[in-house]
Amino acid sequence: MKKVAFVFALALVFCFDAYAETYHGIDIDKIYAQSDWSSKDKIKEIIDDYSLLIQYKKELTQCAENDNQLNCMDNLTQNIMQRFYSYNYENNINEYQNYVKSTFAVYGTAYCLNKYNIPPGTICEQEKNTPVNKTIKQYIETLLSQIEKQIKSFSFIKDYQ
Repeated sequence: MKKVAFVFALALVFCFDAYAETYHGIDIDKIYAQSDWSSKDKIKEIIDDYSLLIQYKKELTQCAENDNQLNCMDNLTQNIMQRFYSYNYENNINEYQNYVKSTFAVYGTAYCLNKYNIPPGTICEQEKNTPVNKTIKQYIETLLSQIEKQIKSFSFIKDYQ
């Protein structure tokens, strides 16, 4: 009788374990039970954000191959800020747009307004786009890396699939 009870108890344990809620390969029930999370939805949100972060990193790489890199990067930056930098979103977007304008202005000076480049023309405008796009891309990479650093501080992310 003791053997039957033991086998039954063991089967019950495996049954409950088999029904553990997993999300992207992460055992949500285990994480929720081991810590003081307010809800399982918060854990899922962090996992979703990490998934989105990976997607945004891929999109940034694709922007570099796009004919209109700046528009692609602008759209991506707006999405990143809306999702991850939503506190004071309007101000953040305005600061980003001012950053882009300033970047164009300083590289415009460097590439188009020296005394040997008179009159400035299309070639200097095209030449300045390369460092401008590189600078904007680095800024977006910084936005993403700061979020990634924060998300990876959650130990369960190492199990993300």
